[in-house]
Amino acid sequence: MLTIVSIHAQSITNGYYITQDNDTVVTQIKFPTGFFGQNNFTNMIEVVDSVNGTKRFTPADIKGYGYSADGYKYVFLSKPVKDGSYKFLSPVFIGPKASLYQYGTYSSGNGYALASQQVFYTFEKPGNKHLFVVGRTTKKFKNELKAFFKDDPDVVRLIDDKLKYWLEMKKDLLEIMQTANK
Repeated sequence: MLTIVSIHAQSITNGYYITQDNDTVVTQIKFPTGFFGQNNFTNMIEVVDSVNGTKRFTPADIKGYGYSADGYKYVFLSKPVKDGSYKFLSPVFIGPKASLYQYGTYSSGNGYALASQQVFYTFEKPGNKHLFVVGRTTKKFKNELKAFFKDDPDVVRLIDDKLKYWLEMKKDLLEIMQTANK
């Protein structure tokens, strides 16, 4: 469910960022590593420019960024989250009628507590309509999702039939998003 990247302390990789004017700027992206080897790609990125040096961008500064690493392409877009701020989120599904983005948090265990992770979703519809939910297969999650898609009876029925098992959540969400965009 989470985008996990193995990048070492202060690694630099080829990438790009998208300006507020929709210009794509090819650059190198620098990845600082935080405590316990955690990377925080959701709040800030650093780009390395041979002319201007290192520059930091937050989700308020640019529309998004991307890079390739370990044979995979990664894309992050500036999108709102529940507290009203913006983070760089990973697109799960982008469609003309509805889109889905995610980011995750991870805390490592310390000998007494187990490691934990949470996935946060931002559902988006045209007209700046958003739903912010924590990825859990609970009744509350399903009810919030059904309320967001209440104008599409096929999606509401699908939500009732799906989202029963955490291990199938991503597959179920993709099917829901495909149906919502028909």
